[in-house]
Amino acid sequence: MRNTRRNSVSIIVRFAGLLAIAIFLSGPQAQAQDTHANNFVKRDGTKLTLGGSQFRYSGPNIEWLGLEGYGPHDPMGPRYPSRFEIDDAFATAAEMGARVVRSQTMGDTVGCAQCIEPEEGKFNEAAFQATDYALMAAHRHGMKIIVTLIGDCATCQGGGIGQYLAWHRKPNPQDFFTDPGLIAAYEKHIDAVLNHVNSLNGVRYKDDPTILAWENCNMCGLIPLLMGGSPAALGQVSDWVETIGQHIKQQDSRHLYLDTTGIFRAYPKVLDNKSSDLVTFEYYPHWDALLGTGEVTTAATFSRDAAMVTGHGKAYIVNEFGWDRTDWKTPQDLETVLDTLAKDPNVSGDDFWALQAHLENFGFQLIPANTNNPAYAEHGESGQWWALYYPGVKTMANSAEDMASRTQQLRAHAYAMSATALPKHAIPPAPIITSIVLGGLVAWRGSAGAVNYSIERKDAGATDWKTICDRCATDADDPWSDPHGTLFGASYRVTAYNADGVASEPSPPR
Repeated sequence: MRNTRRNSVSIIVRFAGLLAIAIFLSGPQAQAQDTHANNFVKRDGTKLTLGGSQFRYSGPNIEWLGLEGYGPHDPMGPRYPSRFEIDDAFATAAEMGARVVRSQTMGDTVGCAQCIEPEEGKFNEAAFQATDYALMAAHRHGMKIIVTLIGDCATCQGGGIGQYLAWHRKPNPQDFFTDPGLIAAYEKHIDAVLNHVNSLNGVRYKDDPTILAWENCNMCGLIPLLMGGSPAALGQVSDWVETIGQHIKQQDSRHLYLDTTGIFRAYPKVLDNKSSDLVTFEYYPHWDALLGTGEVTTAATFSRDAAMVTGHGKAYIVNEFGWDRTDWKTPQDLETVLDTLAKDPNVSGDDFWALQAHLENFGFQLIPANTNNPAYAEHGESGQWWALYYPGVKTMANSAEDMASRTQQLRAHAYAMSATALPKHAIPPAPIITSIVLGGLVAWRGSAGAVNYSIERKDAGATDWKTICDRCATDADDPWSDPHGTLFGASYRVTAYNADGVASEPSPPR
């Protein structure tokens, strides 16, 4: 909803593959797979189950796993994420206790050269490669994926539905839900995603238990709601929800179907659609005043919605919620929300918005939807407030200390949701020095879960390493400049430390 709100407001506001798998799964950083990684998540009434046991979860949204810079503007995008970025994101999610990741761009991209569907009815196999790898990474970490089938848009207004409207020259957004040609065009996109065969493991997406659910859209019902929300218009959206659900279920009876139109508060009849398994909303107090609906989002809002959805026999999840101080002013306010979610038996799962990762060369991914305007960073649509970098960095809207505190709250919450004891922090992988500029400017590839780093130097002819930075650097200091750098002969190595002060292996010397 975060990005759809932005766009809505802009309207009215075989061998080689098997070998690759073997190498991928046997690497030194590979974690033991969850014992139920090959089981499908199922719905039992208003609950989710996995392997016969109740399944509850928390985790992050990682929107960019299929394509970066597609929804929120990224100066480097649209581009496909590197395998390192994907691995780092899942390693960080695992460190935070995640069991489910939601990712819009693994199924929804339309209208750009790098998209799954660059032109109507034409599909780009290369665009699936990042998603293929992300599904493998999720499986390796024992995580499930919620795949959005239409969400944002790189080049149009009104989110992904705007691209279909533009292709068909339809000016009225309501046509997306009623026009047979538009519905057929969207169903063709759905078919391309469900029937794609993963190039790394040969598994068709509709047969992959790593996927938890197919999501019909990213709060696409917000547009008719903002245009007046007449019962007739919302009824048409509800009929569309069932049409799309039936289409998906005819091809794929094992995956769950998630309704994220967001209309159930205004049109409860949508909860009685037969095809829907899960129903959700997206929660940002940040936007309450801007939308002007009179709705004030509090911790009680989650329980009210959960009771309404489960009262109609569906399972309730939270697809997106804000974690930062522009949504919940203090860590105590956030804790009230997290405690409510964990203790409410009607809540099956939740995913915060939104996790970023390290870049392959050094530092973190750029802030999405960035701005240099402090007021806009605080109140507008900017990754300055919603982008989460573990364990915490300073942005224009968040202090590094506050972000770090909240990442640990989210981590504890994830383990509470899965009824698992909070473990010690994972030991970070060894950093990799990616470059050394003559004179001692050292850049390294960041380590998932690292709080800080130590740097050692060994001068030419020396036999011992000398610590020149004792946990004095963070990812924000990468590259780091040796104040006593030498022009000739020095070698460096970097060690990462987790939040418990436990060290990684040092990087290979360079």
